[in-house]
Amino acid sequence: MTTYTTTTKSHPIQEWIYRNRSWLLAALAFTSIFILITPALWLVLSSFKTNENIFRFPPQLLPNPFTLNNYQEALSTGNFSRYLLNSVFVTTTATIVCVTCSALGAFALTFLKFYGRRFWLSIIVGTQFFPAAILLLPLFRMWAQLGLFDTYISLIATYTATSLSLCSWLLIGFYRSIPDEVLDAAVIDGCGKLGLLWSIVLPLSVPGLLASAAFVFIGVWQEFLLAVTLIGDPELRTVMVGLYGFIAEHRIAWNLLIAASVAVSVPTIIIFGLVQRYIVDGIMSGALK
Repeated sequence: MTTYTTTTKSHPIQEWIYRNRSWLLAALAFTSIFILITPALWLVLSSFKTNENIFRFPPQLLPNPFTLNNYQEALSTGNFSRYLLNSVFVTTTATIVCVTCSALGAFALTFLKFYGRRFWLSIIVGTQFFPAAILLLPLFRMWAQLGLFDTYISLIATYTATSLSLCSWLLIGFYRSIPDEVLDAAVIDGCGKLGLLWSIVLPLSVPGLLASAAFVFIGVWQEFLLAVTLIGDPELRTVMVGLYGFIAEHRIAWNLLIAASVAVSVPTIIIFGLVQRYIVDGIMSGALK
């Protein structure tokens, strides 16, 4: 009787990768972060250079001479300060309205039993597959026929509608992570639907609400296509459209454009830094159940 024995061949490369997997993952993470951080760091350093030194070859690593005139001139040019105020108003209003409507809609889709609930959930997910560019012409005609073109109302309503599905979907996932025991205890104590929303669901959903608000705020603040299409009055332009003013027909003021871009990015960095922990908690809590 013949017995056959199988021997596994050793692969030195695979063994080496397995033994050093922690170092390889750390190197991969560092490389990814370096690729992401380097353009942003170069943009910040270039904002302190003169227009001539930006295109100097070989490139200048540190600004020499170091100047703050780019920021002073960029922020004082034209109506740029007015554009900042417009963006603050439009973004804050759209975020508040969107989060409020999403909190109510997500509550209904999560806790209320009604016909077609799965259909509306699929509609919410399906709207994420359509780019905003295909809505430009219908939105333009709709707001023009309503007499609301070139107004804050059209821009805020559009931003609210385009952000509503993502915000609602995030909150639905977070609402589902609330323990059923807590909800059942509140119902036994005589808490109605509105009381359940106000006293139980919303207080337990603060991380999810902050995460949703941060996503909406950052998305609306950085949006350009809808703002340049629905707003033609220079007094109502947002800051992203205002950045386009540094691009002339025959010349681009790169030093001013870069400085203004860095200044415009500061609010989003601050918002993300303040609610970063809530964003992570909200996304992870919504994905657990």
